[in-house]
Amino acid sequence: MEAIMTATVQEKRRYPRKLMEQPAEVLDNDTGASLGMLEDVSRGGFSLLTDQGVRPSEVRNVTLMLPGPQGSTHMVSLIAECIWCQPLSDRRGFAVGFLLKEINDQDAVALNYFIRDYQVVAEEELVP
Repeated sequence: MEAIMTATVQEKRRYPRKLMEQPAEVLDNDTGASLGMLEDVSRGGFSLLTDQGVRPSEVRNVTLMLPGPQGSTHMVSLIAECIWCQPLSDRRGFAVGFLLKEINDQDAVALNYFIRDYQVVAEEELVP
């Protein structure tokens, strides 16, 4: 049954997700405030962890502060719509999913490169 559930979830996703292993902040461009921390990202959207609830269908103008090499940061601005918001089990925040609605060509290229190239070297890979 689990394999069927996993296949069904994968079929619903148009793009593979890139799980974040380094902190990546999401800024609300309208207020300048932090919306939360990026949990995963794909060409179709992203999810984040936040201390504030977001209403499904709410549209946000945001900037993803994506980690780059040697401590650099790539800023990708886009418009996204909240498609789900769930309270976390510890009741201290929310997990929120967003669908990418609008992105300019330059930011789309930067996002695609990030998704393709982002990786954190695992500890076992460092052992000869």
